[in-house]
Amino acid sequence: MRHRKYLIWITLGTFLLVVINLPGSFSVFLRGVCREAVATYQGALQRTLSGIHRTSSAVGNFADVIKERDRLKQELAESRSQIRFTSSLVRENAELRKLLDFRESSGFRTVPCEVVARDDGCGWWQTIRLNRGRSSGIAENMAVITPAGLVGKTIEVSGETCDVLLLSDRSFKVSVRFEQEGSFGILRGGGISLQGEHEFDVLCAAGAPQVDYLRNDLQIRQGETVVTSGLGGVFPGGLVVGRVRRVYADETGLYRHVEVDSACDLARLDKVLVVWGGRR
Repeated sequence: MRHRKYLIWITLGTFLLVVINLPGSFSVFLRGVCREAVATYQGALQRTLSGIHRTSSAVGNFADVIKERDRLKQELAESRSQIRFTSSLVRENAELRKLLDFRESSGFRTVPCEVVARDDGCGWWQTIRLNRGRSSGIAENMAVITPAGLVGKTIEVSGETCDVLLLSDRSFKVSVRFEQEGSFGILRGGGISLQGEHEFDVLCAAGAPQVDYLRNDLQIRQGETVVTSGLGGVFPGGLVVGRVRRVYADETGLYRHVEVDSACDLARLDKVLVVWGGRR
């Protein structure tokens, strides 16, 4: 085995001596042949290494792209949240300005309040709770309004809060006047009712407030404005209640009934005014 290794080394040495002592032209030719033979493998090796480099670079760039995408998504979510918050502030500011402008122009002495709760949890009574009470001069049976019109009246008052009975409640009543026709009537809330048969009764949304038992000869038209009459001592006159939705005859044919669309969106009350002490 050792003699074979020596033989190999002697053969390689002899080959190198022969190559070194070859004529110049043949040496150049031999180097060219070797270079051409190796070039094919060098090209393949270079392409493989380049492909590996591009792949690794692409993987690195893809990771960077994912990080950038996640960052942009986070920034977009934060921007949208900020836009919603800003829009909410703008809307609230506009509502407050509208409320204060109405307070100044209405001529009424009023107490601005915020709605802090709705109903008593059972769903039968149409009420809201405000964040002002006796300490702010509020008492029972005071009109509650918005710039759009009448909301209801105060019914229970504590030191710092009060409950308001909405005009949609069946027990709510107010003396009204049809502004164009000039006639008077008593408007009551439509209230929530049960509809169905036996055990399948279902709770229905509050119906439209209406004025009952009006004379047949009155010329009340759809769309006519309905305002408080000022009679009864609770509600000042001239507060907008709503507009006539429908006029229909009583079953007996002796009277007419009028359904009224409330001027206020009672489901979205946020800020209201409690009227006290009459006009300034």
